[in-house]
Formats: sequence, C-alpha cells, structure tokens
Amino acid sequence: QMPASPPPRPSRPAARAGGWILPALFWTGLIVLGTAAASWWLGSPRGSKAFEVIDGDVLELRLGRGGHYEVGGAVAAVPVRFLVDTGASLTSIPQALGERIGIRACPAIGFDLSRDDEPGCCRPEVFRTANGTVEACVARVPSVRFGAFELRNPRVAVMPGMDGQALLGMDVLRHFSLVQEGGRLRISRAVR
Repeated sequence: QMPASPPPRPSRPAARAGGWILPALFWTGLIVLGTAAASWWLGSPRGSKAFEVIDGDVLELRLGRGGHYEVGGAVAAVPVRFLVDTGASLTSIPQALGERIGIRACPAIGFDLSRDDEPGCCRPEVFRTANGTVEACVARVPSVRFGAFELRNPRVAVMPGMDGQALLGMDVLRHFSLVQEGGRLRISRAVR
C-alpha cells in the first residue's frame, strides 16, 4: 500500500512588484509629521514670561556682518563698543580702557589683607581663551551699561593685547532674558 500523499499546501500569492512603496510612504509621512510637530513644540513659547517686560526694557540687536551681535555701552561711564559673547564667563575690557578708568594692579590674594572688592583693584588671574591661556586681572568697576541696561559694581576681566572692543559676558547677561531668532537677539529684563 502506498503512503498517503500529504495534503496540498495553500499557495502563496505571488509578491507584487513595488510592494515596498506603501510602507515607505507611511514611514516617510510619519517622520515628516513628527519633525513638524517637534519644530512647532520647540518654537512655541509654552507659557514663557520672557516677553512680559515693561516698555523700554527691551533691547533688540541685529546680527552683524562678522556673525556677531554688537551693542554700544559704557564701562565706568567711558563709552565702549561691546561684542556680545555668550561663551565668555566674564565681561572683558582692554587693558588700555582699564588704565583709563583707574584700574591698578593689586597683589594676589593670599596673605594680603586688602579687600577683594576694592574699586579699581585688579587681582591677577589666568584665563583660558580661544587663543590659549592669558595672564590678566579681574577688577570691580562702578558700572557696566549697554543699551538702556546698567549693572552696578560688576567684576570685569582686564585683558592685555585686547583691541578697542570689549566683550559682554555671561556674568552680566545672566541677569537678562536672551531670545535669539532669525538673526536677531532680544535682550529683556529677566522675570524673577
């Protein structure tokens, strides 16, 4: 007796040519939709109060030709042009400007008993910059002003070899709200 033959297998439909197009369109559409939603979510203010400021307390800067934001101001009432530098931890001024406003070298802190916050007293420090390490000093100045904003008694780095332009660093900028959009930087009084 012959063994019974196995039951016939159901035949598979032949794979259609181009069967990958529909899944590819689905995933592409999903990625585009997700990207658009993320872009909208990141760009929306979501209740931020950064723009709730009193009139006259907002400064808007346009991106300059060199790709930097610049603003006029003053250090100890001496006019200066600031380069806004969010990568700098401390506002920096040229040594020539420091000498002009009466900043003088003071001994390093150690056994020295003079006050660290004495106006015009510049304490030596070493800074790491984009151009390497630089020996400079840090002093308090009566004021730093830019636009309509002013800070009293801030510390500044007095840098040798720095040209006429000063750097406005995060020690000053952290007191403000900064919003950068489309080649403009909006600086406003921080909401506390």
